[in-house]
Amino acid sequence: MNAKQLAALVLIVAVVLVGQVGLSLRKQAESAAKQADKEAQELKTAEAQLKNEKDYYEGQLKDAKSLVRFAEQWKPEFAVIEDQNDAETGISMKVRAGDLVNLSQRYELVPYTINNKPNETIPLMVRATLLFEDNYAKLISWIGEMEKTKPTMRAGRAAMTAGSRGSDIRMELVLEVPLKKPVAK
Repeated sequence: MNAKQLAALVLIVAVVLVGQVGLSLRKQAESAAKQADKEAQELKTAEAQLKNEKDYYEGQLKDAKSLVRFAEQWKPEFAVIEDQNDAETGISMKVRAGDLVNLSQRYELVPYTINNKPNETIPLMVRATLLFEDNYAKLISWIGEMEKTKPTMRAGRAAMTAGSRGSDIRMELVLEVPLKKPVAK
């Protein structure tokens, strides 16, 4: 082999090697580009998910703030009744102030349940069973006044029948007053 042939052979080998290196680099570049596209798509997906989560968080925060504001507005109402004696006395005084004919009244301390499950925040309530016989309008006005002065109280039952006089009704009314959870001392 002469020098020209050897130079041609070296040139051919060099061209093939440069071509192989070029193809290898091209494959690596294509692979890197595909990986970059994949990573960019994952980044877009993650950013969209982050935006959705932030929107959800802000909505929950907004709802929580309104709920906390609502609870803060009711805090004084819950603070009115401290124990069983205060609840019973308060109802009795309202009956007297209303100048109603009260045939009987019974108070009992019962557990406060929601869907037959105990409530940890408000564990007890006073259940007042009152029997009235008085003017219909007077009794209904008194119930409205009780609702205004004791908004945490609820009427558990109200049964009405005709009274002994023409405009009178006999009403059995059950009022339920939640009590605050006692603070451990």
